[in-house]
Amino acid sequence: MGCSGPDPAMEAAMDLRSRCLSEKTVTFSAEVRADYITRIEEFELECASEPDGTLSFRVLEPEDIADIRGTVRGSEGTVEFDDTVLAFPLMAEGRLSPLSGPWVVMKAIRSGCILAAGREGELIHVTIDDSYEDNALTVDLWLEDGQPEEAEIAWEGRRALSMTFDGFSA
Repeated sequence: MGCSGPDPAMEAAMDLRSRCLSEKTVTFSAEVRADYITRIEEFELECASEPDGTLSFRVLEPEDIADIRGTVRGSEGTVEFDDTVLAFPLMAEGRLSPLSGPWVVMKAIRSGCILAAGREGELIHVTIDDSYEDNALTVDLWLEDGQPEEAEIAWEGRRALSMTFDGFSA
């Protein structure tokens, strides 16, 4: 709180954190764009994040891998396969993959260190470190009416993943 009273942007960030911690399950769809420098991979995922930090997903797009499902728990991840195996190079020294991006964002919202919050036009821009470690991933989150609209995950100053959210339930 500053001399002029509470900061509305920081209050919006803390309100989102509170809602994500108190909701039984947070659901959303995410369009994920992974930047491997030499190529871009794009996915659409349907996600459900549990209070214990577990995030389950179902691939919606691209069509050739649609309906593959998986679960991300901490640094571990399990993926259920039908006939197709998903293999993606890891990013950020093994700390990130296209399918773990939504989990990283939810972890940051629930427990990361909020570094800054401010208004950018009609949106609120929140910057969060996913951990208190020296090699933290940085999550930039843009909120509209208190709900996440977009996110970027960066490591060592370089954007690795970007996401657009739809139907965020918290």
